[in-house]
Amino acid sequence: MHDVLEAGTPRRRRWIGIAVLVGVLAVPAAGLLISGSPEEPARPGPREGGLPAVPPPSVAPPESVPNVLRADARREGEEEVIDVVFPDGTEAEVRYPARLQLGRKGSRPLQGAWSEGESAVFRKLFAPLGGLPLNGRRIRSLTPNVSLWASPSGHLLIYEFGDWRLAFLDRSSDGLTFEQRMEWARSIKGRVTPDGYLVLSARKPVHLSRPGERLGGEPAGPGLLFGGGLRQMVSMVLTPDCPRNGGVPPEVRQNGRGADGTCKGDVFVSASGELPFVKSALKGIKVKLKQ
Repeated sequence: MHDVLEAGTPRRRRWIGIAVLVGVLAVPAAGLLISGSPEEPARPGPREGGLPAVPPPSVAPPESVPNVLRADARREGEEEVIDVVFPDGTEAEVRYPARLQLGRKGSRPLQGAWSEGESAVFRKLFAPLGGLPLNGRRIRSLTPNVSLWASPSGHLLIYEFGDWRLAFLDRSSDGLTFEQRMEWARSIKGRVTPDGYLVLSARKPVHLSRPGERLGGEPAGPGLLFGGGLRQMVSMVLTPDCPRNGGVPPEVRQNGRGADGTCKGDVFVSASGELPFVKSALKGIKVKLKQ
């Protein structure tokens, strides 16, 4: 998934030539994020280093995990309040109409990342519902906490950080080399906060997208996604000097219902689902970043 990161600096803007690839590649990753059921069966991946792409079937299937954090909400009148932590470690207080039930819906981290070099590689790290790719097959381990999977949409790198499972899609059309996969596997680190949120870091040649950076006109910085599947969804992405046309992330649009977004201070909030839910979310959600 090659793309452009824009943060207002000349170094970012020189990648504008490859931004057009985003629309083609963002949809499959978003479908995995909301656990849509792919129609075509998984296909064996190519051989790497002389090893078979698909190993013999395992006796015990991999165990799935909830891969969502349901925060304890404080009731204050007609509102609920939850404390959240974004993937870059930024803490915030989220206040919302109690009927939205964001705490009960649970949140998952979203984080853009890119690798330096002549051919810039962009990936969006996401937490699939259930922790593992739907109709996926494990191929091999890359590191003690990162494994390579085959899925109907392409290859996936699955990271394990405590109870969390993060993934990014590595499509065959622009897939990483084995050496690049190893770089990505070794470079992304994660820690779990006492409240259960996942905080990420990276070392060269991989970098995490910073608040306000964009992918083809859409927010790519640290974010949280509430809800999933074909139900109501809310996304919050750190976006300093948030523009009104911040762009609804593809993972929010993928549930096939109406979607819209707005700025709440330095956070771009978007929602999808029934129209009353979307209106209530965009009007009633308040996000206060903690210093």
